[in-house]
Amino acid sequence: MNPDLIKVTEIFLVPSSFLVAALGTADTNPHRAAVSLVGLIVSILWQVCSLEAMSVSAGDASTPLRTVRRQVLGLLPLVFIVGWFGSTVIHLLLWGYPLGG
Repeated sequence: MNPDLIKVTEIFLVPSSFLVAALGTADTNPHRAAVSLVGLIVSILWQVCSLEAMSVSAGDASTPLRTVRRQVLGLLPLVFIVGWFGSTVIHLLLWGYPLGG
């Protein structure tokens, strides 16, 4: 089975969006740190799957537009990894403090 980069992105973008919403509704810093850690793990898995899909499709003859789309979709998980990592670190540092304080 050859993974399709667009399908991989669709599969991981939906739970990532739900996790962003969960982060916004979390009511304590430990809860936010936990949601951020789950988001980081999902994003790392997304990156691994994207790299596999990119390596499979790298041999295909493609137009410049397809090449750009492949690069954008391949780098999208990195945006989430950086964001979730930063969120995890910040909420771990704020673990003992109440929200809005």
